[in-house]
Order: sequence, then C-alpha cells, then structure tokens
Amino acid sequence: MSDIEDKEIQSNVYSFKDEKTIPDSFYDYTTSLSDEKVPLVIDNGTYQCRADWAINEEPRLIFKNLVAKQRGKRNQNEVETLIGNDITNVEVVKWVLRSQFDRNIVTLFDIQEQVFDYIFSHLGVNTEGSVNHPIVLTEALCNPNYNRQLMSELLFECYHVPQVSYGVDSLFSLYYNHPNPQTADALILDCGYQASHVVPVLSGRVEPSLCRRMNIGGGYIDGFLQRLLQLKYPGHMPFITMARAEEMVRDHCRLATNFLMELALWDKTEYFERNVHKLQLPVTQVPGTQQSSEQQKERRRQQMSRLQEVNTRRRMDKLQADEAELQKLLEVQELILTADDDAFLSALAEVGLSHVEDLQASVDRLSANIQRAKAKILGQEPAPIEAESKEPSFPLLDIPDEMLTPDQLLVKKRQRILKSAREGRKKALQLQKEKRQKEWEEERKLEDRRKKDFSGWLAEVRNRRQKILDARNARRQKKSDMAKRRTYASQQRMRIISQLAAQPLKKGDNFGQDDSDWDVYKEINRDGGNSDSEAEEDKLEELENLLKEHDPEFQRNLDMGGLSGEFDLAECYRLHLGVEQIRCPELLFQPSMLGLDQAGLAETADFILGKATPDIQERLVKHVFLTGGNANFKNFKERIDFELLQMRPFKSSYQIFCAANPSLDAWHGARQMALNPQWLAESAITRQDYEEQGEGYLAEHWTSNRYFMSPTGTNSSTPASVTVTSSQN
Repeated sequence: MSDIEDKEIQSNVYSFKDEKTIPDSFYDYTTSLSDEKVPLVIDNGTYQCRADWAINEEPRLIFKNLVAKQRGKRNQNEVETLIGNDITNVEVVKWVLRSQFDRNIVTLFDIQEQVFDYIFSHLGVNTEGSVNHPIVLTEALCNPNYNRQLMSELLFECYHVPQVSYGVDSLFSLYYNHPNPQTADALILDCGYQASHVVPVLSGRVEPSLCRRMNIGGGYIDGFLQRLLQLKYPGHMPFITMARAEEMVRDHCRLATNFLMELALWDKTEYFERNVHKLQLPVTQVPGTQQSSEQQKERRRQQMSRLQEVNTRRRMDKLQADEAELQKLLEVQELILTADDDAFLSALAEVGLSHVEDLQASVDRLSANIQRAKAKILGQEPAPIEAESKEPSFPLLDIPDEMLTPDQLLVKKRQRILKSAREGRKKALQLQKEKRQKEWEEERKLEDRRKKDFSGWLAEVRNRRQKILDARNARRQKKSDMAKRRTYASQQRMRIISQLAAQPLKKGDNFGQDDSDWDVYKEINRDGGNSDSEAEEDKLEELENLLKEHDPEFQRNLDMGGLSGEFDLAECYRLHLGVEQIRCPELLFQPSMLGLDQAGLAETADFILGKATPDIQERLVKHVFLTGGNANFKNFKERIDFELLQMRPFKSSYQIFCAANPSLDAWHGARQMALNPQWLAESAITRQDYEEQGEGYLAEHWTSNRYFMSPTGTNSSTPASVTVTSSQN
C-alpha cells in the first residue's frame, strides 16, 4: 500500500465530538421591547424550538423541545424539572424525557406550558400575570381545530397574550425564500423530525385536499442507525447512545443519488476502504495490565514451559498412535508370504489401503515419523532410520519359471513384490537420511549464527516461518482454485490428466514407481499434495517456539491476539460506518426498510401529482421546494432530481430549489412577516375572536392552514329532537 493510500485510510478516522449543551442565558427585558409591543416569534418544532423577538435577525433561544423530570419523586414540590438546554445529558437514566408532541401534533399541553415558561423567563418577560406581546407561532400542517383551540386557550387564558398568529413552518420557509410568495405555485417537500409532508401550493395558498403526511423523519433515521450499530457492535452497545447516533447522522450520513447502484459499490473492498468512516470511541484501558519487565520475562518463561509440556504430551500421544498403526501394517506386510491373495487383500482393505505400494509407503512414512518424534522427545540429534537387522531372503527369484510348480510361481510373484518394496524402502530411507542430515546441518549453522549475529538470525527465522506460511496459503489457494471450473489451476490439472490418458498403454501398471510420478500426482491431486504437512507443521512449530523464546515482539503480538502485524487497541473501539451512511437516510424514500407500510417521499409526490391535472402538475413542478432539517443531507437535491427525472414525462421541465437554511428559515419567514404590521393585523387572532368565533378559529393568510369550521352539536341536535317529536305525533 502506498503512503498516499495509507494517509487516505487514516484520514477516515473521526472522533466523536460529544458536545454538551450550554444552558441558555437569561436576557434583559428592555423598556423598548415592552413599550413597542415587539412580536415574539416561536418556531415550535418537534426536534428544536427556536424563539426570540422579531427585531433580532437570528433566534437566541434554540433548544431541544424536551422536558426532563426525575424518576421516583412522588411529591411534586420535590420534583426537579429541566427543559431544553438545561438537560446536559439526555442519556442519564434518572431522568424521564417527555415531549409535548404526538408525531408532529401538540397533545400534552402541560408540557407545552412548561416550554412557554422557559421561553418567557429566558427572554426576561417580567410583566405580572400576562405576556403583553403579539405571538407568531408555528403549527403542524392540517392541525386539528381541537388542538389549535387548546393552544389558544393556553395562550389567552394562562398568559393573557393580546393576539396570536398561527402559520405552517414549511409555508413560512417558502415565504422567506420565494421571490413572489403571494402568487407562488410550488410543491413543498418538508422533511421534519417526526413526520414529512408533501404540500402543494397554488397561487400562494395551500391545497389541503392534496396534502399528504408520512410518519417518517429524522428521529426514525437516528433510531435506525443506533439499532444497526448496536447489533453490529454488541460489545459497545452502552456507548452507542442516541446523542452519538444523531451526531453520526448529521456529520457522516448522506443520501445516495441512485441507491441500488451505490449499494453495489459498497461490496467492493477498494470502495469500502476508501469511503468508510471510522468513528473512534473512548479507549478503555483494563486496570492492572501494566507489568514490569521482570514480570513479563517470568510470564514468558512460564508460558514457554507450559507450551513445551503441551507439545511433549501431544508428541507422546501421537507417537503411541503411530507405533500401534505401524505394528498393524507390518503384520499385514508379513501376510504377503504366509497368506493367500484373498486373505492379504482383505487385511489390506481393513487398514484402508488398496495396493502393496501404498502399504510400503505407509510403513516408510510411519517409520520416519516415529524416529523424528523420538528424537524431539529426547531432545537429541535425529538419528538416521536404521535398516532391518535381519535381511530377508528370496530364493525363488533366481530359479527359472520353467523349473517351478504353479504354487511356487505364486510364491515367487509375492517374493518379487516384496523385494521391490524393500528396495524402494531402502532408497527412501537413504533419501530421508540425507534430507535429515542436511536439515541438521542447517539448524546447527543457524544456531551458530544466533550466537554471532542475533539480528540476522532473527530475520532468517522470521523469513523461514513466513515461507512455510506462504507455501501453506498457496496450497489452500490452489485447492480452492481446482474446485472452480475456469481457473488456471483446474485447467492445468485437466491438461495433465488428458496427457496421461493420451500416452500409449504399457505392459503392466507401473505408474508411481518413479519419483517423477509423485510430482505428477501432487500436481493433479485436489488436496494439493499435502502429505508433507506433518513435517511442515513440526518445522513451523519449531520456528515459532524459537521466536517465542527470543523475539519479544512476536510474543507481544501473540499476547494481543494476532500472530503477525501490530495490534492497535484503538481499532477495537472504532465503529465502521460503511453502507449505513446511505442506508439510514434512505428511509425517507423507502420506509419499508424499517417495516413501515407507507410510501416514501418520491412515491408520495408522484401520487399527489397524479391526482392533479396536467396543467397543475406543470405549475407545481416549476418550483419544487425542499425544506426541513433533513434537507441538510448531502445529495438531497440531487436525489430529488433523480426521482423527478423518472416520474415526469419525457422532455418535461422542472426546477428544484432548496431553502437557504432548511432548519432556521421557518423562523426567519415568521419573523419577516411579524415585522409587517399589516400582515400582523390581518392574520392575528385576538382574545375577542377566541371567545366569539368558535372552536379552533383561525385567521387565514398566505402561510396558514385552511380553516374549516368544526361541526357544532347544537345544529345537529335540533333536527333530531324534532324528528322524535314528529314520530310521537
């Protein structure tokens, strides 16, 4: 890996900010504010509440719309209540968090009253028993009259406000960003915290019959990411809090322009390594893990002693098993001369063999393993494998066949087979002796080098160990490739088999008698010719024991859980945010991923456009307006463009606009209208209107809901009574 690629990967590591909220200040209530009756603008959002006087360009109070109460307190006088930014840690168990909203509708007005108290007190309102300022307040789209009536009752009866103006947050945002909001035609995509809305606006007025709400928003995205990561990292579940999930969604998630295409890219290792975001959790050090150098040496010595005991016990068990198996094979081998063919073949099948050559090869292999194991157990130089003290005789081999009876010919055939096996064994013994002598010489030279050049010796041992590991991996890869049809290894195997099949048949089957035949067998064997794996395993164990004894770095890597490479403790405390970056925001367009049986944002917009006439469709798509907190997602505008391109007719035009500040423009629009005295007078509900106009009365204006009078019980009950009377008559 190049230095540039390494730096790119390291740059993908981020730390959690874990920002703590700062309690809001208490501001002065100046005489000018009181005398001029400056309007108070409140954007009562489901996630954040934003409030300040209309004369200020930016809201000074921005806090989470939450109220926290202590658990287990029965006496209301002892209950401590925290609101908004006074809640420094929302994860504390002793607090019960509550919101005044059900979805995006205010239903708990006792909590709403506490939020209003928080706003008025921090803005310094000190008038006795009343708030003598006009209130401009946002409400949900298509807010029920009953809920509006309770809000008006709270403001007029509890705070005695002179007037209140209600408006929809998304329409305030459109008013602030559109050049001609009074005559605007627009399709608003409003993505909030608890709900999202598709709002058609024609000639500056909302069309309630075409409006649609989806119960999906930023809160669902935060919870979805938290659950995904807690399932992915169960060991870090307590540290994956909702606050951190919100931070990851805000700073690291984005919308995919083409979700399926980008989802396929995340399957590629290079793309994953280049784009994954690694979030660093605080590293927890285990107490009592610091040891002195002497303690570490003693611990290493004890480990080596235990390891040697385990290896010796394992070798003894294997030696006994090999000796028992060798004895059984030798008994079968004696049957070549003493038993008939059927009895010999039956005994050969019992030990899992089918040919005499396999029997002799197994005897040679077990003899070599036994000699090697005894040498290791005794800790001595491996002695050469001794030949048999009693040389067998084969008298019938020198007599011509014409001079032998049929029974003697059968015995002569067996003697010839046995002699051939004995000669092959002698040759194998000699080769084994030379090989082991060469290995011993290399080990002795390596030991001399350790005494003279320790660094060079250590590098040589590491290199030998790595060669064995590479050879093992190569065999495993070859075995895997042979199982696949179109790989080079499987094609090479089939080529060798076809060449063997094309060779002319010779008298008798002598394949395997030459050493070159063994190389051919290893080339075509699917197991990769791993008969030498035992000796290789012993050699690897020997090299690793040397490294454990003399290489502290190797031992340290073993202690930290890896056989090679450096162990980074911080890596165990990192959350890898990969495909989750695009998967969680995708809920806005595919709520079914969360199990919600409803349409997404694009599908709902297409449904609304389908209910309108073609002329109205053209008017709406000329200004598709994006607002709400989720409009801050990267690529949100590009994704909407991608969806509209698919749903709109060929060569039709549309335009997409995004709010300058999707989170704050609702407050900015309400402030801008509150500074207009004419609008404030036309849109306000006075106390007299509240008392005279009926339940949930609303003074309609450009940015308000449409008002539909609630049916009254008086008008409906009179005909019923008349009907009853007439029936009695």
